[in-house]
Amino acid sequence: MLLVISFVILMFLGMPLLGVIGLASIISLIGMPFPMAFIPQNLYTGMDQFPLIATIGFVMAGFLMEPAGITDEIIEVARKAVGGFTGGLAMVTILACMIFASLSGSGPATTAAIGGIMIPGMISAGYRKDDAAAVSATGGTLGILIPPSNPMILYGVVANTSVAALFMAGFIPGFVLTTLMCVTAYCIARKRGYKGTGERFSFRKLGKALWDGKWALTTPALILGGIYGGFFTPTEAAEVGVLWTLFVGLFIYRTLNWKNITSALVRTSAFAGSATVLVGVSMTFSRLLTLYRIPQTVGTFLASISTDPTVTLLLIAVFIFLCGFIADTLAMVVVLTPIFLPVTNALGINPIQLGILFVVCCETGFLTPPFGANLFITMKITDVKFEAVALRALPYLIAMWILIVVIAAFPKFVLFLPKLLM
Repeated sequence: MLLVISFVILMFLGMPLLGVIGLASIISLIGMPFPMAFIPQNLYTGMDQFPLIATIGFVMAGFLMEPAGITDEIIEVARKAVGGFTGGLAMVTILACMIFASLSGSGPATTAAIGGIMIPGMISAGYRKDDAAAVSATGGTLGILIPPSNPMILYGVVANTSVAALFMAGFIPGFVLTTLMCVTAYCIARKRGYKGTGERFSFRKLGKALWDGKWALTTPALILGGIYGGFFTPTEAAEVGVLWTLFVGLFIYRTLNWKNITSALVRTSAFAGSATVLVGVSMTFSRLLTLYRIPQTVGTFLASISTDPTVTLLLIAVFIFLCGFIADTLAMVVVLTPIFLPVTNALGINPIQLGILFVVCCETGFLTPPFGANLFITMKITDVKFEAVALRALPYLIAMWILIVVIAAFPKFVLFLPKLLM
């Protein structure tokens, strides 16, 4: 109980999440029969996870892709595919985010890379600033659902589940969510009079854009094809992605220089340092939750409400959604997975289904105040109030919840590809 109480108090005091989790873990050991060595031992064990290298590699690849010119090629392909339709620029943003997501594995990185280019274009085409910001923030959430995905990698580590299977399971929900977002953008565009680029759709122009962007589009094919073809692991795929991006940027497009590479290394190092320590303290916290039998308590509580798998998953989804208002995505995955996994295992729910539900629920956290990371990024790009962007993102949140209900109610929707291909 002391663990939970100290966590809540420290959170409301406004302490950074890293400090909240670490200090709550230390306070909970006061008067308990566990030595203080428990903290550093579990901190080291939590950080000593080989798959974490994959998350760092995918983030670095994402940081390199924009200066390498790969992002521009992706946007041009998306523009030729859907740019001419009503709300075309919004759909281009979402489609470009989907493609970029298959390279970076990060929601905020996807938002920054695509939004930084598309938001000024949408505003100059007549879009309201808050609408342009909301579209980019929403499209960026696809960064953690379309594989590769950093939260999926982390969930696979914590739940001892195949990362490759999680990647496969994310494909269909990712494409469905992209479609739902595009439909939402189209409906909003019709209501507010946002037109397309004025350029008629042409298979010839689309084919030319695909050919011109072949080096950029080869990147996701190389990464995901290598994983599913058994040529390399997700961790190795991340490093292949970095090397391929360097090759394309240095020798094909010749846009990368030492300054770009140094900047990417610095930004990646900052992410690696904060993310690795956060995972370490979160793993320590989750071990303490297990020792204090918190999962059993939560399981008993949920069982008192319903033992139906769909209802249980929806209750878990609501809880994760609420946590997204105050917690970081990676911390939620590490802390909450050990709590809910025993509950869902007892009900016969596949860990892959729970993992995809987890990721989609974490996506909503990018769009909810007060800590919505994607909202902050687009707010800074457009100089629009945070609340205005959050309000315009609400229709897209509804689309996400439609997908969450489908995932909870239909396990085959998530498990079809993993069972077919593995």
